[in-house]
Amino acid sequence: MSKRRESLLRALTTRHGRKNSGYCLVEGLRCVNELIALRPDLIEFCVLREGVCADRLPGEKTTVLEARKFDSLAATVNSQGILAIAKQPGYVPLDAPRKDPYALVLDRIADPGNFGTIIRTARAVGLKEIWTVKGGVDPFGDKALRSASSAQFAVSIRLAGSLEEMVGALKNLGVTRFFRTEPAEGHSVFREPELFQESAIVLGNEANGAGPLPGALPLNIPMPGSAESLNVAQAATVILFESVRRMEKSI
Repeated sequence: MSKRRESLLRALTTRHGRKNSGYCLVEGLRCVNELIALRPDLIEFCVLREGVCADRLPGEKTTVLEARKFDSLAATVNSQGILAIAKQPGYVPLDAPRKDPYALVLDRIADPGNFGTIIRTARAVGLKEIWTVKGGVDPFGDKALRSASSAQFAVSIRLAGSLEEMVGALKNLGVTRFFRTEPAEGHSVFREPELFQESAIVLGNEANGAGPLPGALPLNIPMPGSAESLNVAQAATVILFESVRRMEKSI
């Protein structure tokens, strides 16, 4: 493998490297297979550890390396021996027509595991896009991609510079009501009748919650037990699958 490709691989483990190059590092059998299934056109090249079988990889773009060399380039400690370098799909413009009946807004989610899990769950319930606010995790970081099982290549992402900018864009696209998650008070996710109708649901940063949002309705997940709050990815799962439950009920 060329020195240029080696340098690119190492650079993609940093946010700066991903931003400057426009590429991302996809590692692990499931993640790479999802990339191949969803966006094979974005693949720049693939790398296999010697002895690992992966029939679906594009042969003309695949390099096989001896184990020690491969492991020195992998982002994970116990790598599965397969990785791909792909062009980032980029962000959807804020003023593009909406694809979903409601918008899921992630306000500065900081943990790549949480972010990736939310993206994966959004894909599972049928959402076509996610709205994100600058200041959180890099959606195309290697940890976020692994947590999402490469769902970033199936779900479009919009990025706003601030929550205020995001709200303005959503209003211009017909969103009429906003819900801001609150751990201890507000409208129950199981009882609010207009939760998924021309609405936006804002999930906040793990440490500080969502930013100020004048006029937003507080949204609560009832917790009969003594827990103070749910992890943001758990909360997203509860909320998103409530929308599925309602769809199933209406059939």
